[in-house]
Amino acid sequence: MLDASTLCHFAETGSLPELHAFLGDRARMTREVERELLRLAAARPEFSALSDYLTKEGAVARRSGKWPKTTKVLPGSLKDEFATLLGLKRKLGEHERAHAGEIATVLIAEHRGCGLVIMDDDWGAQLGREKHGLDIMSTARLALEMVAVGAISEKMGFRVFDRATPDDVGRERFAEALGRLRQS
Repeated sequence: MLDASTLCHFAETGSLPELHAFLGDRARMTREVERELLRLAAARPEFSALSDYLTKEGAVARRSGKWPKTTKVLPGSLKDEFATLLGLKRKLGEHERAHAGEIATVLIAEHRGCGLVIMDDDWGAQLGREKHGLDIMSTARLALEMVAVGAISEKMGFRVFDRATPDDVGRERFAEALGRLRQS
């Protein structure tokens, strides 16, 4: 299950085709994440490549051409928890759907028994791990895994890793983490 940040980092670095090839049909996103990505793709040039995966001939494609596939809508049994978490997390002045993607991703992942959630939001990752017992992976770790198995080059992997980590992390930590991963 993917949160928006992963797709955004791969879009910014021109690496969406490689992510698509690596994850294939296993990748899923919630409708809340899809909404966020469509908004970002239309508003910010660095995310425009998302449109190639989310729409077909300018229209949102529901069955053909869409990647990642979207999950069904949030079941009624999860709507109260979703609304409560959204109300607690949203800050004064944020748009009304702020944090909806992370919350829906965690709730749907648990509901579906999803094996892995890829998410960069610290609060969402903590919610997923601690409250819902989910396995969470960061986009930076995904990039490292893809380099380790040869799905992307080290150069491309570092670009994604660098976008997904704080400014002070850098190439040295990328090389160290990749070295550890390759030894395991």
